[in-house]
Amino acid sequence: MRFVGCALAWRPGEAREKVSCLVVMDERGSIIANSFAASAEELARAIDGYGSERRGVVVGVDAPLAIPNERGTRQIERILSRMALPAYSASRRMFDGEPYAEELLAELEKVGIEYTDYPFPRERGQNVVVEVDSAATLKVLSLERAGVEGDGDLAQRLRGMDDPKYRKGNKEGRAAALRGAIEVLWDTPGLRLRTGNLAADITAPANVDVSKLDVSASMSHAELDRTVGLVEGTLAAYTVHRHWRGRDGSMVLGAGDKGSVLLPARDALRDRLAEECATAGVPYV
Repeated sequence: MRFVGCALAWRPGEAREKVSCLVVMDERGSIIANSFAASAEELARAIDGYGSERRGVVVGVDAPLAIPNERGTRQIERILSRMALPAYSASRRMFDGEPYAEELLAELEKVGIEYTDYPFPRERGQNVVVEVDSAATLKVLSLERAGVEGDGDLAQRLRGMDDPKYRKGNKEGRAAALRGAIEVLWDTPGLRLRTGNLAADITAPANVDVSKLDVSASMSHAELDRTVGLVEGTLAAYTVHRHWRGRDGSMVLGAGDKGSVLLPARDALRDRLAEECATAGVPYV
C-alpha cells in the first residue's frame, strides 16, 4: 500500500498557477518520496505512478473536495470552527462554479482512484481519495503532543492554541512557524520523517527531506512556499495512513457530496466532535 498526501494549490489565485506537492508514505509510516506538479493531470499521473504495482493507494487531499454550497460555508467547516480547529472557507462562488479540486478528482478517476468519504482501515486493494485538513491535523497533533487532550474544556483549550501561520506574513514569522510544525512532525509517533533516499535541497525537483532543511528567513518566499507544501503534504499523508493503520484514533465528519473531512481524533476530542455533529445533524464515523 501507498499513502499519498496532496497539498493542493486550490485557492483562487493559486489554482492552475502554483505547484502542488505530493508526499508518499509506505505502510511502516516512512516517507519514501515527494514531488511537485502544476496541473491536475500531472498530479494524477504522479499518484498513479506511486501506486503502480502496489496493493492499493489511499490519497488525502488537503483541499475541499465536495462543495455543495453556492456561497457561505459548509456544515463541516462550521463544526470545526466551533471546536477552534482550522477550517476551509469554501463555496462554489469563490471559484466561479469550477473548483480546481473537482478537476483533480476527474483526473484521478481516469486512473482508477475514486472519491470516497471513508477509506477502510487495514484493507488493501482500495484506490481511493479522501479530503483531509492539514492545519486542523497539525493542531490536533500539537494537542496530543502536549498530552492534555483530555484535560478540562477541550474547545477552550484549543481556542487558546495558536493556529499555524506559515502561509502568510513576513519571512521571519513564516520560518518560525514552519520550524515549529516540522518539530511536531518529527516527534509524531507512527511517522518516520527522515529516510535515507531524500536530500536536504529545497530547490530539488523531487525527494526533499524536510527534516534536514535549514528553514530560516534567508529563504525566499518561493522556497518557504515549497516547504509549506512539504509540511502540508506530510500532514495529509499521515492523516490517511493513521486512519488506515487503525490505531491512535481518527474520524470522518460529514458524508458524500455534502462535504466530509478525515481527521486524527481520539478519546475526548472524538467525543466532542461527535457531539457537535449530532447536534448539527451531520453524519460522522
